[in-house]
Amino acid sequence: MSILIYPEAVEGQLKKSAFELASYAKALADQAGTDVTAITVNAQNPDDLAQYGVNKVLTFTHDGLKNFNPKAIAEVIAAAAEKVSAKIVLISATTDGKYLAPTLSIKLKAGYVPNVTALPESINPLVVKHSTFTNKAFSFTRVQQDVALLSLSKNTFGVKENPVSLQ
Repeated sequence: MSILIYPEAVEGQLKKSAFELASYAKALADQAGTDVTAITVNAQNPDDLAQYGVNKVLTFTHDGLKNFNPKAIAEVIAAAAEKVSAKIVLISATTDGKYLAPTLSIKLKAGYVPNVTALPESINPLVVKHSTFTNKAFSFTRVQQDVALLSLSKNTFGVKENPVSLQ
């Protein structure tokens, strides 16, 4: 099983949520016994992700994606997911992430769980805790599809340094 993350960048700089996503992915990878690959779009400093546990970085640069385009970015992420045979794809539950998720879920034929707030209760089957009812309640969801798309709620896991060497 492979884990793929899409860390968001604005004007070429990775956002704080990108490092939280990488930190979460590393903890999840340790739990699942696998590694973390990131696909970045127009990021100027993608190697910084290794400081937070990302083992491999795939980069995609295109002037047409300087502005957010969920359909095009979903194509890029889906191609990366296929390339690394990702079974879990992680995005941030930012405004852009919420626009991106439905399109990406369809392209991946993935089970989508929004607003994940903790590491999975189990890996096989994948059961994750997420917030519901505008963060007034929590639910545990079991993903039944072969691929899972999870969006991590902001500021729920924290940024944790866990340096690794890039492959």
